This record gives sequence, structure tokens and C-alpha cells, in this order.
Amino acid sequence: MARYTGPRLRIIRRIGTELPGLTTKTAARRPTAPGQAAAVNKRAPKVSEYGVRLREKQKLRYHYGLTERGLRLVYERAYRMPGDTGRNMINLLEARLDNLVWRAGLTRTIPAARQLIVHGHVNLGERRAKSPGQLLKAGASFAVRQKTINREDLRVTVNAPILERPAGIKVDLDKLAVTIETLPSPEQCPVSVDIQKVIEYFAQ
Repeated sequence: MARYTGPRLRIIRRIGTELPGLTTKTAARRPTAPGQAAAVNKRAPKVSEYGVRLREKQKLRYHYGLTERGLRLVYERAYRMPGDTGRNMINLLEARLDNLVWRAGLTRTIPAARQLIVHGHVNLGERRAKSPGQLLKAGASFAVRQKTINREDLRVTVNAPILERPAGIKVDLDKLAVTIETLPSPEQCPVSVDIQKVIEYFAQ
């Protein structure tokens, strides 16, 4: 299944929770699920156990902007790592370059961060970043390329980030350079997700 590029607010209404990585919009004005049936039937539909697992998985998939296959590969890698699979999975997702560009406050959403990277506007160390999915470690650094640092949208966003920056991410506001002193922990994940249900979904 390809990466989702459709209406983002519709996804939030369907899942029933905000996904700050996907969009800055909220469903406050239209909190019901999309579709005519949901508008007529005010009662919450009964959700099966499989439906609960699917919904929790979809939260991660849409928030981090991954394909179905991409998220499954993250799960499989987390499963092979020592320790708790759920924590490993969140750690891998939070270590992605596109997520860290967003968490640093350089863009308003993760799709915008991915676009910035794919278009060659981000240097990882001394070289141009190759992929939004690159995994970074503590001590890594990246920066917006010199020819791009005066873009108005970046300047506005970095001075008024959507979310509070994690303490371990340091940003030079003049050079738009970021140093990752410590990676965001699973407890700092901005999405409320039952990671055990996600593990159960992939393990079934």
C-alpha cells in the first residue's frame, strides 16, 4: 500500500485522535467519523478486538507517514532487537531523520520534513541527506543547506514550533542547525497509542 496522500483531516476523524505529525488541523468542529452513516448514528459503533489493534497501528502509520510495509519492517527490526519490542519500535520511529527535522521545529508536519529532505535541502553532517528514513544516533547533527536557510516558511516555523522541542534536541536558530544530544524517548512520543495493541496486530 502506498504512502497516504489524501485528506488528512478525514484520517483524524476516522481514528478519533489528533496526529500532529500528519497535520496541524484538529477535528474539534467535526468530531464524528467521516461518512453519512456516522452523522446519522450518534452512538459510537462497537469495535472488534481486531478493529482496536488496527486503529492503534494506523495511528503510528499515519503520524510517522509510513507505508504499511514500512511500518511492518520497523516492527520486525524492533522484534529482533533485545529488550521490549514496543519501546524498541517507538525508539526506531523517533530516530528517523524526517521525524527529527519535525521535532526540531523546522517544519510544521512530518510530510513537510520529508519533502524538505527529498528535495535536497538538508545536510546530514557534511553531506546531503539521502533518505527521510535514515536513523540517527545521539550526537548526530544536521542542518538546512545554506541556500535554503532564509526561506520564509522555515523561519516562521522554527521560531514558533508546533510542539515543544524535546530537551535533547538543540537548535541554532540563526544557522538552522540541529544537534541531537539525546533522542526522544518513547514517553515523549506525541501520539497517544497503545503500543501493545500494535505489537499484537503484527504478531497475529
